[in-house]
Amino acid sequence: MKINLRSILTGVLLVLFLSGIVFFIKRNRPVPAPLPPSVTGATTLKIKGPATAPVKLIEYSDFECPSCRNAQTDIQGLFKNYPGKIQLTFKHYPLTSHKWSLYAHQAAECMNRQGKFWPYQEKVYEKQAEWAPSNIPPVEILARYARELGANMDQFGKCMADVTVTHEIYAEKEEGNARQVNATPTFFLGEARFVGPKEMQERGENAIRKVLGLPPKPVPPKKQEPAAPAFPTGIPKQKVT
Repeated sequence: MKINLRSILTGVLLVLFLSGIVFFIKRNRPVPAPLPPSVTGATTLKIKGPATAPVKLIEYSDFECPSCRNAQTDIQGLFKNYPGKIQLTFKHYPLTSHKWSLYAHQAAECMNRQGKFWPYQEKVYEKQAEWAPSNIPPVEILARYARELGANMDQFGKCMADVTVTHEIYAEKEEGNARQVNATPTFFLGEARFVGPKEMQERGENAIRKVLGLPPKPVPPKKQEPAAPAFPTGIPKQKVT
């Protein structure tokens, strides 16, 4: 997939900075356990849910996006309410307006190579208020999350400085651009698009229910506004004494 020049330059600049953290990570890592050959340096799709699930959702998301964080509760609700019926594929879509987003996506993709994407994804969203407001690139914070989840920190450090990983992230974003994604989160169910958590709640779940052969969710009744107090139409006559 063709990557535009701006994306490549951004990736190179990221790697130049991230290569400086390898020493920090190696200095603070525990003794690494050997990784299974199947995940060492391997890139895999970020898929949650059974392959037999009739509903296959694709999510283009940004780790620094508050709406993306809020949507996670609804996504978890789908897995709970329709057990075994949902499969979700995560796609990287770091927004250029979010200065630290690409660092978080790089870290998450590195954890994906260790088979730990989903717990890391949950932690990055959960801790968004900790790393996103940082005044400096939050690489130490992101490395701490990886360590807490039992990552092989030697592999993680090398991966964080690997420009090919950055290119893979931008390849997923370019794929989203080709599908006219311009905001996060954006969900696809087949060719049907749902942008943001509100649209996913209002339209997306009913689209899922249609695939499952279920009736639409009933629309909650609108709250009636209290009636305005009646005003007198005239001035009452005063009693003459």
